[in-house]
Amino acid sequence: MWSRAINMKIVKSLNASEFLRAFQMHCLEYGIPQLCISDQGSQLVAGANIITSFIKDPETLLYFEENNVAPLSFQQYSKGASQLGSMVEVCVKMVKRLIFGAIKNNILSYSDFEFLVCNVIHLANRRPIAFKEVVRNDSKDSLPEPITPEHLIRGYELSSLNLIPELQSIPQDPDFDSRDIERSYQGLCKVKENLNNIYHNEFLGNLLYQAIDRKDRYRPVSHALIKPGDVVLVKEEHTKRSNYPLGLVREVVSNDLGEVTQVTVLKGKTKKITKLHVSQIIPFLESNTTDDIVCNSDTKNVPGAVRKKISSRPKRKAATISEERTRKMLF
Repeated sequence: MWSRAINMKIVKSLNASEFLRAFQMHCLEYGIPQLCISDQGSQLVAGANIITSFIKDPETLLYFEENNVAPLSFQQYSKGASQLGSMVEVCVKMVKRLIFGAIKNNILSYSDFEFLVCNVIHLANRRPIAFKEVVRNDSKDSLPEPITPEHLIRGYELSSLNLIPELQSIPQDPDFDSRDIERSYQGLCKVKENLNNIYHNEFLGNLLYQAIDRKDRYRPVSHALIKPGDVVLVKEEHTKRSNYPLGLVREVVSNDLGEVTQVTVLKGKTKKITKLHVSQIIPFLESNTTDDIVCNSDTKNVPGAVRKKISSRPKRKAATISEERTRKMLF
């Protein structure tokens, strides 16, 4: 999260055991994390429950305490959480573009595909995410050095050099006989060449474009807060807006800026309690209470976390009667 670094592990199936295997391999490389955030995939939730119950052993907790290690905890972000999920999906889209664009119609063995995944991780972690200020350099012509995820997780930039002669690009020499290259490296050589072309010609150019394509990208935006007791419309796929089900907000989660990011909603007909991102709801009726927002994060004392009652025009009698009937139907 803090370094924007990417790590990938190949699994043979989408089940809990393969998730546990991949997560263990990640921990062997980078250590045990303090917090693991994921979506609500069934194999991820099941694997998180297995790990959580396993590390509750007194000896394990004693080990954490003696070595000053924070216990591992898991958290699943709500459905439709575009704000948190966008960073994850951008990374997924990034590596998919590199992998699919490199392979194209080539057929790779498992070992060659594993080799390609390692190359993609290496290139993705060399992408610039910020720039160092030129403090000690008096030259105005020099560009600031980029900061990459590789710098943040390792402290330095790795020296990358191809050490396999058969993976060098095929020279454009009419007298060169490509049959001299081992057949097992022909497909991988083409894939590696495609990967380098995508990275240098498209990948780096898009990163620069995305940094300047939107005006006022980082300007603060004010949001209307949701509070417990509000009636909202719940967005559903393949459903007309006029048929969106009603829901009652039971609990909200706010970030450190006092903005509501997640709500727990009780659906009207099904009485199902679900966690949703605020992008998946539409405010419908405002509660008359002015209590503080109930949240499960450390933002109760954040200024702006209390929703101020906004003065509005007096409601018509017909609208008031309609609201009362709607509440009776909901409960």
